[in-house]
Amino acid sequence: MGRKVLVIDDDIYCLDVSVEYLLDKKFTVSSSHEPVCPLIRTNAETCPMTTPCYDFVLSDNHMPQMTGLEFFTYQTQRGCKIPPQRKALISGDISEKEAAAAKKLGCTVFKKPCSLNTLDHWINNLYTMEA
Repeated sequence: MGRKVLVIDDDIYCLDVSVEYLLDKKFTVSSSHEPVCPLIRTNAETCPMTTPCYDFVLSDNHMPQMTGLEFFTYQTQRGCKIPPQRKALISGDISEKEAAAAKKLGCTVFKKPCSLNTLDHWINNLYTMEA
């Protein structure tokens, strides 16, 4: 059973590094340079999924179309099935207000550059809590 992950970053280098890292960890990885999910694809009022579409999501915050925080807020307001503790913002430039809002949603915030060890620790904790 593969673990599905969504990685979103408009910086192609950061996106590639994250994707390669997760592929090496044997995850099934979907990636995008902008926020994407079934809610956005279908412009639905509520999440059309009956189960989470990804095990976890890593998203940059500052992107041209929508920030990662706006994306996670949008998902939460529409009943996304991915638990908020399985969502993380990774940003080199996140304000205290944005970081506080993300934490209020239940998301984790990482500062860029974020070490792979830090990501490993977060991911391992996600699966430890599940056991």
